[in-house]
Amino acid sequence: MAKKITPETGPLPPISLPELTPKQMRWRCPEELFSFETTQELTPIKGIVGQERAIEAIRLGAKLYSHGYNTFVSGVSGTGRLSTVKKILDEVATSTPVLFDFCYVQNFSNTDNPKLLRFPAGQGKMFSKAMDEAISFLRRRIPQLFEEEGFQQKRLSLIDSYQQKEQDLITEFNVRISPSGFVLGRIETDEGIPQTEVFPIINGKPVPISEIDTLVKAKKISAKKADELREKYDTLHDELYSLARLGVKLMQKFRNGLVDFDTTSASLITKTVFDEIRNDFPDTKVNGYLRDVEKDLLANLEIFEPSLGKLPSEATEIKVDENIKEKFAAYSVNVILDNSQSKGAPVIVETLPTFVNLLGTIEKKYDANGFWKTDFTKIKSGSLLRADQGYLVVNALDLLREEGAWQILKKALLYGKLEIQSVDSYFTISQTLLKPEPIELNVKVVMIGDEDLYRALYFSEEDFKKIFKVNAEFDYEIDRSEHMIQYYAHFIHKVCDSENLLHADRSGVAAIVEWGVAHTETQNKLTLQFSDVADLLRESSYHAQLEAIPFVNRKSVNHALRARRRRNEMLDVKIKHQIVQETLMIDTTGERVGQINGLTVYSTGLISFGKPARITATVGAGESNIINIEREVELSGSTHDKGVLILEGFMRERFAQLRPLTLSASIAFEQSYGGIDGDSATAAEIIVLLSALSNLPIKQSLAITGSVNQKGDIQPIGGVNEKIQGFFEICSIRGLQEDQGIIIPLQNVQDLMLSEEVIRAVKDKRFHIYPVSTIEQAAERMMGFPAGNMMKNYTYPDSTIYGLVDKRLAKLHDASDIDDREHTKRVVARNKSKKHDE
Repeated sequence: MAKKITPETGPLPPISLPELTPKQMRWRCPEELFSFETTQELTPIKGIVGQERAIEAIRLGAKLYSHGYNTFVSGVSGTGRLSTVKKILDEVATSTPVLFDFCYVQNFSNTDNPKLLRFPAGQGKMFSKAMDEAISFLRRRIPQLFEEEGFQQKRLSLIDSYQQKEQDLITEFNVRISPSGFVLGRIETDEGIPQTEVFPIINGKPVPISEIDTLVKAKKISAKKADELREKYDTLHDELYSLARLGVKLMQKFRNGLVDFDTTSASLITKTVFDEIRNDFPDTKVNGYLRDVEKDLLANLEIFEPSLGKLPSEATEIKVDENIKEKFAAYSVNVILDNSQSKGAPVIVETLPTFVNLLGTIEKKYDANGFWKTDFTKIKSGSLLRADQGYLVVNALDLLREEGAWQILKKALLYGKLEIQSVDSYFTISQTLLKPEPIELNVKVVMIGDEDLYRALYFSEEDFKKIFKVNAEFDYEIDRSEHMIQYYAHFIHKVCDSENLLHADRSGVAAIVEWGVAHTETQNKLTLQFSDVADLLRESSYHAQLEAIPFVNRKSVNHALRARRRRNEMLDVKIKHQIVQETLMIDTTGERVGQINGLTVYSTGLISFGKPARITATVGAGESNIINIEREVELSGSTHDKGVLILEGFMRERFAQLRPLTLSASIAFEQSYGGIDGDSATAAEIIVLLSALSNLPIKQSLAITGSVNQKGDIQPIGGVNEKIQGFFEICSIRGLQEDQGIIIPLQNVQDLMLSEEVIRAVKDKRFHIYPVSTIEQAAERMMGFPAGNMMKNYTYPDSTIYGLVDKRLAKLHDASDIDDREHTKRVVARNKSKKHDE
C-alpha cells in the first residue's frame, strides 16, 4: 500500500515534467542555405511574395468595371500594402483607356451655372488656346474694321441720312408754324439743360411765352392778342411734343440700324473665325457654346470700340470701361483637367484627402465694393477628377479624419457624378454663388486601412458595402520556408541598393531572418511587415558603420536590437527597479498559500516586455461565489472577466457534482492600479484558488502563464517570449536558484525564440521551462502534490490537491447550511414571540 501523504507529512518529490532542449527554445537560420557571401552579389527581387490572396482581390477590383467594385485594402501597417497597390495598378494602367479633358465655360443664359465641355485627351488645351487666339484676333481685327474707309463711309452715310431726316422734320415743322407767327428755338431749363421750344414772333423777334405777361403790362401787345398767342402756343407745343416723340422713334430706328450695320459688318469676321474652330472641334455641345459666344460678342461690340452705336456728337461722353478685361474673360476656357501628357490610366495617390483636395473648389475674391465675387474661371478640380478613367488611392483613416471628405467620396461613387462646390458653402449656410454643371465620373477607388476599420465601416455605414465590394486582405505573416528565407536576402539587397546602405553577409541575413521569425511569435512563420524589416536593416547598417565593419553581420544586427530596446525600455527598467527594491512585491523564492506569480506583458509601441504579477486568493464561508476584485472596481476587461467565469465553470465540474459550490472567494492582482485584460492568467487564478482552499503552499520560485478552458485544458497564449524573459531577468538580478522557472502551455513551445542568456541558463539547469497541457500538471509542479483523479462517487483521494479542496468545500457548504438552519430558527422564534405578544 502506498504511503499516505498529507500536508503534515510533507510534499512529494518534484513532479517529473519534460524540459526543453536548446533547439526547441530558439529556431536558428542555417547560414548554409545561402550560396552568396554578401547580398551585394544578389539581384533585386521581382514580384510580390506572400500576398497572393490580396493581389488576386486587387486585380479583380482594378479590372472589373461594374458599379461598386472599388477595393478596400485591409491589413497591418508595414506589409507593403501601398507599394503593392501601386505596382499592380501601374501594371493594369498600361492599357490606355479613353481619357478626357474637362473644361468649364461661361453659360451666357445663366452665369450662375457654368457649362461643362468634355474633349478627348489633349483637345481641351487646344480648344482653350483656339478660343484665346480667336478673341485676341477679334480684339485686333474688329477695331480695324471699324476704322476702314469703306466702313466709315457707309456708317457716316447712315448718320448723315438720320441727321437729314431729323433736320427735315424740324424744317417742315418750322415752315408749318411760321404763318401762325411762331418759330422753333432753343432755351435752357432751370437746370441749365438746352431744350427745343416754340417761340411767338413779336415785333419781328422770337419771344419766350413766359414774357407775354410782361409785354401786356408794358402795353406792347393787347391782352386779347396775348390770349390768342397762349392758345396757339398750347396747340403748337403739343404738336412739338408729338414731333419729339417722332424724333425719338427716328433716333431708335437709326440706332438699331447702326447696330445692325455694325453687327452685320462684324459678323462676317466672327463667323469666319468661329467656323474654323467648329471645323476643328465638331461636337454638338461645343458648337452650341460657340454660337452663344458669337451671339454675345455681336451683342456687345462696344467692348471692342466704345463709340459704336453713338453719334459723333455723343463721343465726348464715352468712357473706357475699366472692367473690359473681365468682360473678355467671359470668353476664356477654364481647363480643369488636362490629360494631354497622360499615358495610360491615371493612378493618383492622394496623401492629404481633404474636402478641397478630393473634390476641388470654387475660389472667390473681394470686388471693389467689398463683396464676394467669383465666376467659372475660379473653378478648380481635385484628385477625384484627376483620377477619372483610372484609379484613386487614399488612406482610409486619413480620409475619415477630414470633415466632409468621406461624404463627398461616397456620393461620387454612389451616383457616378462630381459636383464641384466651394468648401464654405458645404460646411456653412452661406449661399452657393455658382453651381457648375455636374461631371460624369468613372473612377476606381482603393482605400487602405486596417481590418478593424473595414469591419466598422462595413457594419455601421450603410452605403459602404455598396461601393466597396472588394476586400483585399494583406497577411502579416507567412509560413517559414527556404523560398521565403531567400526572398528576405533579395529584399535586403534591394533596400541596401536603393538607400545606399551597407550590404549584409550571410550571418547578418540569418540574424535578420531570425528576427523576422521572432516578430511573428512563432517559429513556423516569417513576418511580412517588410517596413519593419527594412527599419532593422537601416539601424544595423548604422551600427556596422560606427564599428567600421564593411558588411552588416549578426553582431551589428544584435547591436541594433539592443540599442533599439535601450531607447524604449524606460518603463521596463522602472518596473524592474520597483520589483528589485520590493516596492512592487514579487517573491522568487519560498512558498506561500494563496499566492502565485502570474505573468503580464507591457507594450510601449516599438517593444514589448514581460513582468511577473502577484495574484492572491482568499476563501471563506458564504454564498458570494468567486469575486473578481478587478471587475468589481471596473479595472477588468471583458476577456479577463470571461477567464474568471471559465474558472467558475471549471470549479463546478470538479467539485459541485454532489452539492452546490458554496463559498465566498476573492481573487486579485495585487498592486495593480490600471486595467487588466486577457485570459492568460486563468491558469494562475485556478491554482491560487486551489491553494487557498487546500491550504497547500505554492512555490514562489515558479511563475505560470496559460489560458484554461472549463475542462482544465491549458490553452496557448501570446507574448510567451516576453513573459519568460521578464521573469528570468528578475530571478537573474536576485541570483538564479536551481528551482526557478516558468510553466507555459505546451502549444507555445513552437513559439519560443528565447535570448541566448535564457537558453544557457536552461541548458545549465539554473532556470527551467516546463510545458504543460492540463491544469493538473501545472498544479502538481507548483504545489508538489498530485492533483488527484475523480472517483466513481465524485470524490477524490485524501492525499491529493483535489481531495483537500473537496473536503474544504464540503465544510464550507456545511457551515452555510448550519447558518441557514440557525437563521430559520431565529426567524421562527421571532414570529412565535410576536404572536404571543398579540
